Amino acid sequence: MNQKLIRLQLLGCGALTLLLAAEWSYSQFSLNQLQTLLEPRGQTDSPVEELPNITDNGVSAETYSDIVDRPLFVEGRKPLADTSPSESLQSQDSGQIDDWELIGVYDKGDKPTALFRKRNEAKKFSKITEEQSISGWLLKQIQADHVLLQQAGQEKSVILRKPRAQIKPPVPGKPPATSRPPQPNTVAKPIEPVPNENPENINDN
Repeated sequence: MNQKLIRLQLLGCGALTLLLAAEWSYSQFSLNQLQTLLEPRGQTDSPVEELPNITDNGVSAETYSDIVDRPLFVEGRKPLADTSPSESLQSQDSGQIDDWELIGVYDKGDKPTALFRKRNEAKKFSKITEEQSISGWLLKQIQADHVLLQQAGQEKSVILRKPRAQIKPPVPGKPPATSRPPQPNTVAKPIEPVPNENPENINDN
C-alpha cells in the first residue's frame, strides 16, 4: 500500500515538473518574441533632402499692411497702383528732406554754411556747405533767410526757421506788472490870495 502511494506521488511530481518546464519554455519564447517586436528596425540610408532657400524679395512691412487692407475676393477691391523705382526713390528722398529743418545760416571762414536739425530729434544736427548733399538733395545756394536744394532736375527752397520769442515765466508769489496809462504833464499853479472885501477894512482906509 505504501509503495503504491509513493509511486503515485512520484508520478505527480514528475507531471508537475514537466508542466513547469513547458510553462517556462513558453514564457521564454514569448519574451523573445516581444523583444524582437520592440527592437528598432534597421535604418536604411535615405538621401538627405535639402531645405529650400527663402530669398528676400525686399518686401517691407508697409506692403503687408497694404495686403491686409486690400484682401482678396472682396467686392470693390482695387489693385495697387504700380510705381516705378525712380518715382518711389524720389518720394522717399522727398520725405527724408522734409524731416530736416533749417535752423541757422552763418559764414565759416568766408564760406556760407547751413545748419539743419532733424525733426523730432533735438540732438541730431547736420552742417553742410554749397555743393554738398543731405538726404539725396544737393545744396546749390545759401541765402540769408533760405537755402536752395536740387535733385533730379527739381528744386526745393527751405526757409530759415525763426526762433520763437521766449516769454519769461512769472515769479511765484509776485503779481505780474501791469502797465499804467501815461498821465498828462500838469504844472502846479500858485494859488492867488482872495482879496478881503470886508467893508470895515475899506472904511478904515
